[in-house]
Amino acid sequence: MSPTRLAAGRFAPCPRSLAVVAAAGCISLSATSARATDYELNPRLEVAGGYNDNVTLVSGNHQISAADALADARVEWLIQEPNWGWRLTPEVRGNWYSGHSDLDSNAELLYLDGERRGARYALGLYAYGVSQDLITNYLPTANIGSGLGTSQPGTTLATPASVRQNLGYLHPRYRLEMTPRTSLELNLEYTDATYSKQIQGYTNYSNLAGAAGLSFRATPTGSITVRATAAGFQPEGGRRADTYGAEVQWDGKLSATQQYYLRAGGARTNLSGSLAGEAAVSSSTTTATGGVGVQWTYPLTEIFVDLTRDVEPTGQGYAVNRDQLRLRVARRFTPRLAGFLGARAIHDDPVPGSVDPGVKAQHYTYGTVGFEWRLVRQFSVIAAYNLTDYHYSGSSAQANAARLSLVYEPHRPENGPAITIGY
Repeated sequence: MSPTRLAAGRFAPCPRSLAVVAAAGCISLSATSARATDYELNPRLEVAGGYNDNVTLVSGNHQISAADALADARVEWLIQEPNWGWRLTPEVRGNWYSGHSDLDSNAELLYLDGERRGARYALGLYAYGVSQDLITNYLPTANIGSGLGTSQPGTTLATPASVRQNLGYLHPRYRLEMTPRTSLELNLEYTDATYSKQIQGYTNYSNLAGAAGLSFRATPTGSITVRATAAGFQPEGGRRADTYGAEVQWDGKLSATQQYYLRAGGARTNLSGSLAGEAAVSSSTTTATGGVGVQWTYPLTEIFVDLTRDVEPTGQGYAVNRDQLRLRVARRFTPRLAGFLGARAIHDDPVPGSVDPGVKAQHYTYGTVGFEWRLVRQFSVIAAYNLTDYHYSGSSAQANAARLSLVYEPHRPENGPAITIGY
């Protein structure tokens, strides 16, 4: 998995243990053929400096401007054979702010991604976890942490606070070719989040979601899938949301590097439980869901555009109808110079009845533009400008940030991709 696919993760009450157990279990499944296994270690170190004119993303006279420094270290461990492969990536990150040590933050992350393939099946697992401070740099960015049509789990829009978040995510998946043209698809997702203090809208929660679908190859380049979905969102303080739905999706794969999808469906959300100071009640609401997206990868250009609408959980203790746009464009100008442009726009509208009527919809927009200049094979310089815009309950805030980074990758391929970072 390239760094552009690594989302800013979160993990469960003991964040590292869940991913470590998953990694140990997956690796042990392949131990019988370990003698023929290929191993590879790819370390990466980034140091950076920058400036942010609104570090805590607030409005009015409480804005804080500060210069900052960042250090990020990770090691990608690849274990692979012809019919299976695993990728384990531990990472540590720290931010320091000049004159504002109370805003300093750190994070420890762990990612696992792998798949085993048979003659007629594919069995995969993706998991990640993190323990991190929510003071800075946790809000959604333009990183592409999941594929087309899949919302990035753990996304919460709330004003940064002095809170420690532990969040874990597990996503096993299975695909079986029942006939040359028909396949069965099964997916399961589990998210668990806890916070050191439940303040300013942060509430411990868990979310279990699953989907089962039948896919039919209608043309040489296209297939149609009918899918049933279900999810159970349980916040520690708030109303439980059980969502059931169905959707139809068309997937077009024009080539190994050009694909698109179209999806339409609906979901019914049943709410139960009580809000603070209120009697327990139950209610239901219906939401239209869907998505459309394309991903094209050419020798010099990469384009990713995805627009989705789903019912999603939030760390603020209620379910939302989420409209989301993710955009990434990267272009190699010369063998050593590449530019990138990214954006992410999110509109969260509380599911009716899931929270007090006074809680309004949230609008969040993030954009970035910059370049990566490869000095030599192992070293590159990355410069980026980021803009964040946030609207919530009648107030709005905006932040401008610039950063210059030096990245060291001793095992970077001579002819590797020009863009090596998530943006």
